[in-house]
Amino acid sequence: MAVASFIVQSSEDSLSGVKEALSRRPDATVLPWEGSPDLVVVIERPSDELPAVERAIRTTPGVVAVAAAYLSLEDELGGSAAPCGRV
Repeated sequence: MAVASFIVQSSEDSLSGVKEALSRRPDATVLPWEGSPDLVVVIERPSDELPAVERAIRTTPGVVAVAAAYLSLEDELGGSAAPCGRV
């Protein structure tokens, strides 16, 4: 499984609706971004599904923009963050 986080921008007026809609996703953890009408959405899915997840987030009513903030493929690459080779 890959772990990705997205910064989701919305307006003050649509923030609660966006948060509610994204919170219904079973693969999502939705966190507030303090001091702005933005949210952080953390997703755990296979990496090949992440483009579709981003599109689904982007098309959520009230979402203005989505930016990928973090991506970890460690689990899919064997669970080790150590370098693959040594010099």
